[in-house]
Amino acid sequence: MDTASPAVGGLVYYVRCVAEDLADEVDEIDVNVDGGLATVLILMNTRVPTLMDSPLLLTWDEVSGWALRVETDGMGDTTPLEFLGEEILPNPQVVQAFLRDAIRGRNPGTLTAPTFRLPNASDDLEMRLVRFLDREND
Repeated sequence: MDTASPAVGGLVYYVRCVAEDLADEVDEIDVNVDGGLATVLILMNTRVPTLMDSPLLLTWDEVSGWALRVETDGMGDTTPLEFLGEEILPNPQVVQAFLRDAIRGRNPGTLTAPTFRLPNASDDLEMRLVRFLDREND
């Protein structure tokens, strides 16, 4: 994703909408569009019941959408636990429910990473993100 694209602002707003109702559960948010693949990392204060010692991350990328990951080595390496898998930009409340179900010990997602699109594909993702930015300005 082009760093100068209005879609970047839309992505930031979309992520804020996802994190908004998770306020106390969110430790840190990182949106990165510099590496050619747009990614989001949300470090959570909460854990999943079976991995209480492993930091939990809610992540998004422009290929597979939302996933839950755990940090595996204290150096930032992560492994996926499950993927939301519904679509690339689901409603923020769907993402929040996905996280909360996992924290409650349920398995709300899929084990296999979906492939919604290729990085920087010529599709409607950037236009959809711009529409999130339009909502912020309403």
